[in-house]
Parts: sequence; C-alpha cells; structure tokens
Amino acid sequence: MVPDMAEALALFRQFNYESIYHREESRAQATSVISMLRSLVDHYIATPMLLPAWHDEAFDASSTRAAHESVTYVGGMTDRFACRQAVTLLDYPREKLPQGIDTLLADN
Repeated sequence: MVPDMAEALALFRQFNYESIYHREESRAQATSVISMLRSLVDHYIATPMLLPAWHDEAFDASSTRAAHESVTYVGGMTDRFACRQAVTLLDYPREKLPQGIDTLLADN
C-alpha cells in the first residue's frame, strides 16, 4: 500500500476505535449481547432436547456435546432470531435486548 493510503487507513481505523467501537454506548451494547447469548447457551445446555442435534442417535445430553451443540446453535442464530428465542424461551426482559437492530417484537 502506498504511504498516503496507508496513513489514511490508519487514521480511519483510529477514528473508528476512538469514536465508535470504544464508546460507552458501544460497550454497553456489547455487554447486552453477551449477556443474552450466554443466557441462551445456558438454557440450551440445560434443555438439550430443544437443539436440532438432539435427534442425532449419537447425542448424549450428559456429555460435553450438549455444551458444544448449544454454543454452535446459538452462534449461528441471526440477531432477530436470538432475541425472539430469548424472549420466548427465557422470558428475557425486552429492555435488556440489544437495541437498534429491529429486534423488538410485536406484542401479539
């Protein structure tokens, strides 16, 4: 990369970290997401019969596979689906859901 472009890219990255990624609001959002995802993983570990892999003949709920499958399943969820699962399965407080990605659910 030519020096002028490398410098511009470095300044852009510095701006992103200082003004976006490390802002108090961004860190609060990250904490909210991590809390919700951990709650979902814990729930699926405790109730592995809800996992898609549960129907696999080799699935042993008492093994570490339940934890692995739970992390894999939750890790593959879209933002909206994870939020819906948290509210539906865990009665997760809506005010604790990550904000700004259209995760609020219609009251039905």
